[in-house]
Amino acid sequence: MKQGHLPIAIKKQAVIVFHLLFLCLSFAGITFIIFNPNYGRGLNWLQEEDYADTHSFSRQLEKDVDNVFRYVHYKDLLELDGEVNLDAEMFCVTFSSGNTKIYTLGEAVSYARRLGYYLNDDFEVTGGPDVHEWDSLGPSTPFVEWKTYSPEETYEGPGDGFVSIEELSVQVMNVLGEYYQVRYNYIDVPSNLYFRVSYVDDTGKELLYTNAGSRSNEELRELGRYLYMSGESLFVDNNLRYIPENVISLLSTNNRYGNQDYYILLAVDINFPNPDPYAEAQAEYLRSRTEYIGGAVMFLLGAMGLLITLGRMAALTGHTDGSPLKITRHYYDELPVECLLLVCLAAFWAAHLALDSIIPRVIRLIISDPYQDYTRKMIRYILIYLILLSAFLSMLRNYKAHMLWKGSLLYRGLHRILPALSGLPVPLRFTGAFIGYLLADAGLLGGAYFLYTRRESLGIPYLYLIPLLVLAAFQIWIYLLLYRGRVENQKIAEGILKMSAGDAGYKIDSDGFSEPAEKVSQALNSLSDGLETALSEQVKSERLKADLITNVSHDIKTPLTSIINYVDLLKREHISDPKIQGYLDVLDQKSQRLKTLTEDLVEASKASSGNIKLEISEIDLVELVQQAGGEFEERFAIRHLDLVSTLPDESILIAADGRRMWRVLENLYNNAFKYAMENSRIYVDVEKRDEHAYFTIKNVSASPLNINADELTERFVRGDVARTTEGSGLGLSIAKSLTQLQGGSFDIYIDGDLFKVQLGFPVLN
Repeated sequence: MKQGHLPIAIKKQAVIVFHLLFLCLSFAGITFIIFNPNYGRGLNWLQEEDYADTHSFSRQLEKDVDNVFRYVHYKDLLELDGEVNLDAEMFCVTFSSGNTKIYTLGEAVSYARRLGYYLNDDFEVTGGPDVHEWDSLGPSTPFVEWKTYSPEETYEGPGDGFVSIEELSVQVMNVLGEYYQVRYNYIDVPSNLYFRVSYVDDTGKELLYTNAGSRSNEELRELGRYLYMSGESLFVDNNLRYIPENVISLLSTNNRYGNQDYYILLAVDINFPNPDPYAEAQAEYLRSRTEYIGGAVMFLLGAMGLLITLGRMAALTGHTDGSPLKITRHYYDELPVECLLLVCLAAFWAAHLALDSIIPRVIRLIISDPYQDYTRKMIRYILIYLILLSAFLSMLRNYKAHMLWKGSLLYRGLHRILPALSGLPVPLRFTGAFIGYLLADAGLLGGAYFLYTRRESLGIPYLYLIPLLVLAAFQIWIYLLLYRGRVENQKIAEGILKMSAGDAGYKIDSDGFSEPAEKVSQALNSLSDGLETALSEQVKSERLKADLITNVSHDIKTPLTSIINYVDLLKREHISDPKIQGYLDVLDQKSQRLKTLTEDLVEASKASSGNIKLEISEIDLVELVQQAGGEFEERFAIRHLDLVSTLPDESILIAADGRRMWRVLENLYNNAFKYAMENSRIYVDVEKRDEHAYFTIKNVSASPLNINADELTERFVRGDVARTTEGSGLGLSIAKSLTQLQGGSFDIYIDGDLFKVQLGFPVLN
């Protein structure tokens, strides 16, 4: 062990401790999330700016709207000059004797008090006699004529209107309690909700119901959230995220005057300075928000810590201080993987029994009732996780020691069977493997069905999942084998395609290949090396040819220049001998032809190798063809050739090198001048088709064209096989190479003695 390094045993212990701590942290985070009031709403509510934008705020406001209009109704019913009016008429009844009596608020409350009813601190009706008979009323029970606190109440059946005075008095006391409750919460005690409800009666008098005091409507709007609606408008002026659904109907229902002169203004101070349901809900919202975020952070940190420490445990397991490179297995790691799965199954069964008998009793001793079921589930998940973790680490140690597969019972059985099958033909082995695959699937499915049907008698309800898990693992293994074979075939096919396309240096990456596929890929890589060597030799040969042509042409040009110069000097001597003068003319003609041939040879070599610098620009193809026709019109007249041009009226722009493009046209026109039949016509066309510009020149050859069209673009090949005409045989080759270098197409068509060349270039938009 190196100095300063911790022993592996201490590292393992530290990682296990941290792993368990992160496990507890993640479960604690889940607990905070699940028991949060906002659980199930996702993460959208965390993006809301504050409590005033939540559904909870809207529900509280909708509830307060009901209370506000209850206060509006009860204020007119129960108040007089700001005080409770005990003389307010509450209900009218008719007794069986025929007498009719109207009960006031004071009389109803007194009657209820005599029976023992009263309002508690929360303004709720409590007390009363121990036994009453509201549901078994006798024939002396009075009939209710009307109720001022419930004017919309109707009676459909003959006995619906018979109610005891006790029940009616309790109803009145409930109405009074609701009135006191609303008045206390919104009028007597400061509230964060301010309202102003205004109606105008038939005399033009405003009936105002408010707890806002002298504050103006503008001041109420500035408190934070507000809602304003009047009877004269169809729109609601508000800055609420959710509008209470009941405000519109209640505002219209409580208007008893049949006009449109009314409005309501609700405002909530979002600073929540007063202790009321809004302030409490906002504090709860902030607390639950903090707990939810904290739980999410705890869960994420715990999950990240679990993954990190799990990876660290996976890296350290099996290693010891004595020999870090040697894998040390525990005694239970010697079990085959099938037996290990059975041990896990037994552990699951024991945990299931403990969770059904012992652990719930312990939980009931220390955990309160609302959390007992959740605690039992968490313990179940933790036990399952620890059992699976132990099995995973055991199989990982076997994998590191290369004993996971070799130590299995299946491997031992196959190791005895496969050698006997290796001598069989491939189709027979493949068919046998497929039949074995089907039998294995059927056996596992049958075992799962057998255990599922007898899960109650065996006492292990989830035992049938073991064959299903083995079946899933088996399918995954088969899939991986097929996937690896498909990947190997795909890589080999891609290698063959790339090599056939000319990429002789391509190498197939055979890492992870099976033995047969690796042999094929190595053979293809060896073939690739041979092709690459042959191609490099061919490229080297072509380069030597180009260099040879360039060097020889340069060597020829030096003496040729001297010959041309001396011939010119001799001509200037004005030699009178016509015979010598004829010799000089022949020398001059042949030297100029040799100069042209040398220049064409150099240009053909550069064009075919791409060793030319192009200056691409916008060129009007129509204008360029017109200029070429004008240049060659006089020359064509020498051989009695008529030039027939068909050109469009508009310009056609292409991207090309002007000088090189002119050389292409010049070579084509020269070719027509040299080889066209005298007293014939030369046709030139320019057209735009399919976003391309096409130039076509065609003529009838003076000599028979008993040659392939592709051969005419080879170097030193002429249509005049007898070579009675002048020419180097390089013109078409140069034209084709220059056209292709500029991104164009060059095609030759021969039909009998008709010779046609077509150039194509993309048109610039």
